[in-house]
Amino acid sequence: MRISREAILWAALALSTPALADDTAMKPKATRSSTKTLRATVTAVDQDKRTVTLKGADGESRTFQIGPQVKNFPQVKVGDEVITQYKEALAVYVKPSTPGQPLPDPTTAEATTRAKAGDKPAGSVARTSVITTTVTAIDKAHQTVTLKGPEGNSVEVKVKDPKNLEGVNIGDTVTAEYSEALAIAVQPAAPKKPAPKTSSAPKK
Repeated sequence: MRISREAILWAALALSTPALADDTAMKPKATRSSTKTLRATVTAVDQDKRTVTLKGADGESRTFQIGPQVKNFPQVKVGDEVITQYKEALAVYVKPSTPGQPLPDPTTAEATTRAKAGDKPAGSVARTSVITTTVTAIDKAHQTVTLKGPEGNSVEVKVKDPKNLEGVNIGDTVTAEYSEALAIAVQPAAPKKPAPKTSSAPKK
């Protein structure tokens, strides 16, 4: 397996952000994460065509085709709230090389969940990818690092902050771990509050 463009991007992003010092090995490392939550309201449902129209917080409406993999689509009703949450995390760290130790192969793990039959549609998918490369060249004048993958292919990464090169040596390994998770859930519409009662008794 060759080094993917995504993996190189992860390494480049991490090496381009302020690095944190590792207390034990004094090697750079960087982590960052973000979470985005979007909410929309179901304004129309066509069970025959399997389409649903959602109105977002921006006031715009969009119609989506729902595939057969969504078993609980008949449970969706007008007024339901659809909540989408996307999480992303990146961790890159540098470690001293171990003589004679080959680089591990890149790995990708994925996990999915679905709602039980009869419940409102819900589900999630999470994916984590890990790749380890070796530092084969460092050019501090041009702020670049050359990384070599497990199968021998190399790529040159531009380092925006020269401080991130401090503590990095030729032969060190750079491991990038990238994870993302997407969760979607449909919640029933909130019950309407009864209108306040007005008294018809004449005023004194």
